[in-house]
Amino acid sequence: MAEAAFSDDGKYYSAITQDGRLRIWDTETNVLKQEYTPDLHLSAPPSCLQWISVTQSAGSPQKGSKRKSISEETHCIALGTRNGKILVYSIAQAKVETVLNDTKTNSSVTTLDWNRKYGLYSCNKDNNVYEWELNNSSIRYKYNINCDNKSKHGNNVSAIKIVPHNQSTNARFLVAASFQVRLWRLHEGDATLLKNLGHNAAPTAVLAVAAVNDVCWLIEGSQNERLLSFWDVTITEDHVPQLNGEETPYKRQRRKSISKTVTTMTQTYNFVLEDAPRILDVELKDDDGAVRLRLAATTRSGVVHYYGHMLNGSSLKPIKPSVTIQISSGDARPLPLQCCRLPPSGDLLLGYWHGPIMTFERVTPDLKSKTQILIRGEAKEPKKKVKQTQQANEVNKVKSEHDAKQVTYVEPMGGVVRKRATPGDTVEVPMEARLANLALDIKGRGKSAVSQNLTKLLMQGLHSKDKGIILTVLQKDDPLAALRTVSALPADYVPPLLEQLADMATRKTSQCASVCTWLSAVVRCHSALLLATMGSRSSDHLTQLLAIFTNRRSHLCQLLNLKGRLDLTISQRSSADIALNEEEPVLNYNDSSSDEMEAEAYQSDSGASWGDDKFDSDAEASAPDEEESDGD
Repeated sequence: MAEAAFSDDGKYYSAITQDGRLRIWDTETNVLKQEYTPDLHLSAPPSCLQWISVTQSAGSPQKGSKRKSISEETHCIALGTRNGKILVYSIAQAKVETVLNDTKTNSSVTTLDWNRKYGLYSCNKDNNVYEWELNNSSIRYKYNINCDNKSKHGNNVSAIKIVPHNQSTNARFLVAASFQVRLWRLHEGDATLLKNLGHNAAPTAVLAVAAVNDVCWLIEGSQNERLLSFWDVTITEDHVPQLNGEETPYKRQRRKSISKTVTTMTQTYNFVLEDAPRILDVELKDDDGAVRLRLAATTRSGVVHYYGHMLNGSSLKPIKPSVTIQISSGDARPLPLQCCRLPPSGDLLLGYWHGPIMTFERVTPDLKSKTQILIRGEAKEPKKKVKQTQQANEVNKVKSEHDAKQVTYVEPMGGVVRKRATPGDTVEVPMEARLANLALDIKGRGKSAVSQNLTKLLMQGLHSKDKGIILTVLQKDDPLAALRTVSALPADYVPPLLEQLADMATRKTSQCASVCTWLSAVVRCHSALLLATMGSRSSDHLTQLLAIFTNRRSHLCQLLNLKGRLDLTISQRSSADIALNEEEPVLNYNDSSSDEMEAEAYQSDSGASWGDDKFDSDAEASAPDEEESDGD
């Protein structure tokens, strides 16, 4: 899947942006030549591109009735989209001339390749390869190169490359990189697997083909490895399909062996990289019978590896780069390289972002050293800093010899100077007034002076990377003060300010609230700068801040729910642990007289009843005795 490429002559460089736009630069003038936004670029954005040449015939009037046809080649870009269409964009007319589409399927186009001799080929997610007829915008042949994958790797083809050959046949030969790199023969709608290179490719592979002396080489790299593999994919007579008709037994046996067996190859060379490759270019030249190789590869880390090697047999030992090229700014800030190309002149064409501008430069590799660092941009001279500090010290000194009637109030860092007339000559400004001039209290001073103080104090903290000064300014959650402070902040201090805000956003909730206030002020005041520096360090900080705020918002409901449950549990536990206090009655009435009477009556009644009962029982017992005595 190629999202950026050079034209055949190296004059133009095209790339697909993240929002689905096509941008074309002129490498000679470093000017953005054209910018095209396709229809449905958000729902069906471009997925890959390929530079092609379209032959157009135009008639020129001559004397008489006859017209002479003149064929002209124009540079075009084929854009593969996610909805299965291929847009042919003309550079000369700055518009889409032709739309190639398979009406039976809407599968996304994954990769494209073009050859001046064989035409345009495309492959979609269904692993169907299309051979296109550009003159009438039709499909010439359709091939299915899907293989049964027994492993867990994906089987989607991520890159294809046409293999040139000198054999007298109408067959086409194609290298497809899926979970393995394979060589296919395409002939009249039939796809035959010829070679299995035995290499596990990544979902996004980088392929390049170079031919010299009837020998064709394939250079393959993937995002999972830091190696570039070199393969011999030369097409011989054994790979040509046999014609129908009478065949000798030897030819029949050879045709069967070719059709049934698939050879597995091993790489001839391996080239070591610092990181996964992004764009590569290769050039092979015949040097008195030997083959000289020039290879340049741009990695994801932003460096370019240049290899100069003589192809003489195979080598099992990985080959290290001859020189590694890096680009840095004057203040030792790296400028990542985006692309590279090997022009026929022998030098190296590099492309890198220098601020909001894409810059292209031709460099001669220095093979005497292993690392070549190019410094671009003006460096900040340390002498200027010394002069500024000397001027600040001179301004901070109060001179009373020239005019004693004027009192000088100096802003922090030797900024704006304001003079006020005093009524007396001998009046001296007290220390409280001088300290009040440096205070950060918005209510006690004018708004303009406070904004200037905050801006200069913030610049001083960002320049010296003093956390104390930075937090003193950024912890003030006042939208008006933040807006006035950020509006006067120079553009050079916006990226370090975003870095500090991203650091504060991961801390306490109070600091995160002030971060929202200051970030809103930055977006309102410096939106043009942020849009112009997309893809730089400031955009990375914006992406980090967006991720932090999204994460905080997604966990806010769960956090509040947990806080509520914890408060409820703690309140119930604390109420259970506290002993209940005995409450005193509102009214307590004690009637002492009635209690004593009831007690005495109860005691007297029980005693009387108890005595009477005892007396009656004694009388009843003595009565019979008396009767018995009388009878006697």
